[in-house]
Amino acid sequence: MARAANGWTPGRCCRLILRTSDPSQSAGRVIALGAVDVMLDGAVEDERALLDGAFASELIGDRNPSAAMLAWFLRNVERIDPELVPEAICDGPGDKGIDALVVDDDLSEITLYQGKRMESPTKTQGDGDLKTFIGAAQYFESAEAVQGLLDSKPNVELRNLLVRNDVVAKVSAGYRVRRLVFVTNSMLDASATGLISALADHDPVLDVWSRERMAAIAERVRRADLRPESVTIHASTSPIVDELDGNARLAIALVPASELILLPGIDDLSLFSRNVRLSAGNTRINRELAETVADRIEHRLFPASHNGITVLTLGISIADEIITLNGVSVVNGCQSILALHRERAFLTDELKLVVKIVELPDPSSGLSDTITYRANNQNAVNIRDQRSTDRIQLQLQRQVTDTYGTEFGYVVKVGERLTATRVLDNTVAAQLIMATYREKPWSAVRKVRLFDQDYHDIFAADINADRLFLLQLLDEAVNAARDDLQGELRSSFASVRFTIAALVTDLLRLSNQGRELLSQPGRWLPSKAPEVLEFLTERARDVALNINGYVSDTAEAAREHGADFDAKTVFKSSAGVAPLRREITTVARRVDARDPGYLFDLAPIDDVA
Repeated sequence: MARAANGWTPGRCCRLILRTSDPSQSAGRVIALGAVDVMLDGAVEDERALLDGAFASELIGDRNPSAAMLAWFLRNVERIDPELVPEAICDGPGDKGIDALVVDDDLSEITLYQGKRMESPTKTQGDGDLKTFIGAAQYFESAEAVQGLLDSKPNVELRNLLVRNDVVAKVSAGYRVRRLVFVTNSMLDASATGLISALADHDPVLDVWSRERMAAIAERVRRADLRPESVTIHASTSPIVDELDGNARLAIALVPASELILLPGIDDLSLFSRNVRLSAGNTRINRELAETVADRIEHRLFPASHNGITVLTLGISIADEIITLNGVSVVNGCQSILALHRERAFLTDELKLVVKIVELPDPSSGLSDTITYRANNQNAVNIRDQRSTDRIQLQLQRQVTDTYGTEFGYVVKVGERLTATRVLDNTVAAQLIMATYREKPWSAVRKVRLFDQDYHDIFAADINADRLFLLQLLDEAVNAARDDLQGELRSSFASVRFTIAALVTDLLRLSNQGRELLSQPGRWLPSKAPEVLEFLTERARDVALNINGYVSDTAEAAREHGADFDAKTVFKSSAGVAPLRREITTVARRVDARDPGYLFDLAPIDDVA
């Protein structure tokens, strides 16, 4: 496919106009483009610089300009973990029209992406690329079709991506392509918009992000401004108004959802310019919200069960139930408004939300920053948050406090501040437990599962305050070993991290004292924490060096046999980690045989004479 040579990306201010004889409508430079003309004004250069700068931050390594645009999209629009973005991209010659692929194991869904970055500011996106991209979904209609794709000699990145995600087996198990996401920095022509309209009910869904949408997102990422419009809202009740510090005012009212979905800037997401996230996608919470909206019986109860939304404005005018706002931005409740907008066909006058409107004294008010920061720090309630009041977490937290006081703390809630010298977050704790005590480092990166399906297996009765403290020391040791990793392994530390932790505990299991340390770390801690940390750090660094050698040797052997080796797969499965485990434990035994003391032999506190 054609790629932009210099990575030029036009902005949304380059707009199509009809040829006209009216001089007032021909200001600027007009370039003929068939039946329509393209007017370029000074604002285009600003948009061009904005998008060029945004995409340039992703132009790293051997990534081409189109892949850089797609990487920016995955991070800023799809909100994919930055550590996982490089693993999702396969853009390049031989990509079979698939520039990126993401597998959602929780939903058993596959999303395909294609990026089309054009150099010319006047060139529009037609329907040809869209039709070709739609055809790519056929590769995933069956396990045999996926295998056919693999046999067709795709590029190495795509082949590794398919193998790494075990797509053949997952499609055989029922996974299907549900979304086709096409990303382009150009405007759509009539054929493209016609095709999109005709495929409105198509399965899989075709989601096209053209220049207008891309520029709007780039603007949102660059700075957070209020929408400038004067907006009128018809509330169900007269607002409660109160004065805030700094000459600001607060108004609270019940407002029908049908009013809120009329707010400007929902389609291009500019209404939510102060939000940290744009769209959380098809999450469990959003699906439950959609089900509630579809059930009219639930509408009357909605204000009682929903947290409401928070709106910023530069001016409030109130006349009975009519509220007029000078400028508007929703800083809390983005997901709710987007969900209501999607399900607007089911809305009734009885479905209302509590709306808090904060009038700022001026656009530069520090109050704006305070509200925006705190609202955006209140992350959506997820399964981990719901576990924060679970008896297991509360018991562990109290046990840690009772045992270690201010020396070590255990965080179970987002935003919780502890005064302890060392602090372990329960999300990291769950990952470390999965990697070490459950011996499944490849599963440690699945954060959602850790507090859902795997929760009771992870936080079983054997996990206590002493083991949590040991895991904190182990995590410190593993992080100290990061700089010993080479090249790609260091940049992919998120996936390597828990494998190192697992391998260090494998080394502990090779000696009686090491096994006892894992079983009853309280016999060493906290008095011997410095000595334990020193040992763990030395072994973590040894493991990192061994991983470097193992990956290098395996890659070289694969090349000699004309095969491909994907280092990322080593840490994503039991089969990938097993050979590495055998090699490292074998080497450790040999070293200890020659030089006793390599394995853990530190005497516990109660054995010291």
